Amino acid sequence: MKKSLIITALIIVLSSCATKKEIISYTNSTEISYYDCFTGNTMRFDFHHAGNSTEEMYYFDKVIREGAWAGSEVSLINPFDYGEQMFRIIDSATGNVIYKNNYCTLFNEWQTTPEATIKERSFPESVIFPEPKENFIIEFYARNKTSKIWEKKYTQEVDVKSYHIVPGKKLYESKDIHIGGNIANSLDIVLLPDGFTSTEKDKFIDACQMWCDALFRYSPFSENRHRINIRAVWAPSKEKGIDKPGAGKWVDNLLDTHFYTFDSERYQMTEEFQKVRDIASCAPYESIFILTNTDKYGGGGIYNFYGLGSAGNTGRTGEVYVHEFGHSLMGLGDEYIELGNTVSALYPEGKEPWEANLTRFVKFEGKWEKDIAEETPVPTPIVPGSTEKDWVIGAYEGGGYLEKGIYRGWPECMMKALTDFCPICQKAIVKYLDYICK
Repeated sequence: MKKSLIITALIIVLSSCATKKEIISYTNSTEISYYDCFTGNTMRFDFHHAGNSTEEMYYFDKVIREGAWAGSEVSLINPFDYGEQMFRIIDSATGNVIYKNNYCTLFNEWQTTPEATIKERSFPESVIFPEPKENFIIEFYARNKTSKIWEKKYTQEVDVKSYHIVPGKKLYESKDIHIGGNIANSLDIVLLPDGFTSTEKDKFIDACQMWCDALFRYSPFSENRHRINIRAVWAPSKEKGIDKPGAGKWVDNLLDTHFYTFDSERYQMTEEFQKVRDIASCAPYESIFILTNTDKYGGGGIYNFYGLGSAGNTGRTGEVYVHEFGHSLMGLGDEYIELGNTVSALYPEGKEPWEANLTRFVKFEGKWEKDIAEETPVPTPIVPGSTEKDWVIGAYEGGGYLEKGIYRGWPECMMKALTDFCPICQKAIVKYLDYICK
């Protein structure tokens, strides 16, 4: 599953250069006309993200021209300061930013592991955006590990008329699971299988329906089903199941999903993200979720990257789906606590988490501070014996795996205990859907 670093020689197509550190100001006052700037199709930029715990590099792979753009034709500059990575598309002729989006990656998480302090690795990655009509520049930014300020890491110019741009291939069939609206004004989700063999198509489609039913059991998704589309792509694997490296089990599955990610037994992910994009491109999509053919409890979710969950009988399959989707849709943070944990590389002391549902009170403005009643104490204690009808929006200590120094807005939540989304998360999700579905 590990790939060697790939550096392509197609410099006759695209001119590229790594840049020195540059702090970004990503406001853009120019009004963007979708039909003037874009073709209506999707463009994909594949690259390899490499480095160690303190350094990261980007290496170009290829540019792919795919099918119809499934995103908004209005919401082209992501206004949410979420994620650890960000990219911009700039019109070469005018210098105007015509598209911007934020995301996280598996590489970002790997950088926080002990392995990253002693070796370097490369992860295949990819971003998609509406295909520009004219030549453009793509810029990649990452948060500084200490200051959390955006820094430019890589830039490359793309000639849209180049014959080296690869045409996309729709190798697999897709099926509508739930269609709430047109693709331009809806959140388009694609469900992908892994570890389902050619005889298990019906089992996969049933799992997709279960995923859909689970999502719509919870607010605010239940009230917004009219602007959510869910499609499935049927792509069988040669062998049934997924890898369990810690148990010595390896299978020939299509997307190389596996447990024991970063030595965490139930953390189930894949490093082959470009392969994931290949399968996802068989349907219009903005958000990816992978269903794996296993009864072992586990999954994962990374903001604007993908979500993943076991499709077998794990006991709480539906809740896990929705929890991981909270991560992958808009980067909601885990609100649960790992007892004894006092240090987290993900949430360093003195730095405000970018996640909408967590705070260290470093930069609380714009989160849920205005929803806390004046008489509510901050930090907010949980009264012993109280129930949900007694709770108020406040700042309850504990979250992001830490017992102390980080706060959530409600005692319980889908992002803490696989129950309903709390009022803070619900409000944040609705705000994000309003942006996506313009």
